[in-house]
Amino acid sequence: MNLPAALQAGSLLQWAYEVYDNHTPNYDGMSHGGFNVLQTIYANDLATDSKASNPAKMVSIGFVARAIASPDEFVIVVRGTEGILEWIEDARFLPETFSALPGSGLTEDGFTDMYNSFRVKADIHSARLTPALAGLLGAVNPKTHLTICGHSLGGALATLLALDVAVNTPCKRPSLITFASPRVGDLHFAHYFNAAVPDCDRIANQKDIVTHLPMPPLYIHVGDETLLNPKNSIANNLISQHHLDTYLFLLDPSANTLDSACVPPATKAA
Repeated sequence: MNLPAALQAGSLLQWAYEVYDNHTPNYDGMSHGGFNVLQTIYANDLATDSKASNPAKMVSIGFVARAIASPDEFVIVVRGTEGILEWIEDARFLPETFSALPGSGLTEDGFTDMYNSFRVKADIHSARLTPALAGLLGAVNPKTHLTICGHSLGGALATLLALDVAVNTPCKRPSLITFASPRVGDLHFAHYFNAAVPDCDRIANQKDIVTHLPMPPLYIHVGDETLLNPKNSIANNLISQHHLDTYLFLLDPSANTLDSACVPPATKAA
């Protein structure tokens, strides 16, 4: 694992959450952490049984950005949503063909359907993200470097995006960094992905239930795993163990503060 790259990705993901939680509809025209946003990414929120009666809603799910100091460095950031908890409660995990790349295996239907809705405007009929990347990245050259990162549900979506980019765009060697990602596809998908996206760092907290779902043998993790051991330093509940702040704190406690809600009761009392 490239720790500086992981911490930078984590910082951009934290900011993505903060902007969205502040009810800002998109990231257009914003800058953060040495990057200028080029394009907001929109998608239908994760469809679950508990939301089946609700109409599809396009929301800003992340952004494409360019490094201010290095015009050949780009990043795509994909945040998670609260829908991941409802997805766990549904516990169906039905596989379907990854239509963006026929022959690449089966992927979890909720993630796949949400990924297929990725657009460049808050309109399901607007241009898909992947074909639009050619215009956003410009002429791809040997110096071009694209990092795709995601947390939680965003990690699953970033995984699908990384494979789509590697196979279907001129940017053939994207890097992928995920935090708290669930499994995305079957064994065939994992083999296909690992061959196409060899630079993949998947960071997992061993006490985070999301990283253990959906279960094998139907679903298999991709990439190189960095396993974090929180021991007794994090409150022992699903949300605390899954929180992005928890991951960044475990990676580098000297530079990251643990969310107060994730501090164990015994530590608070002390």
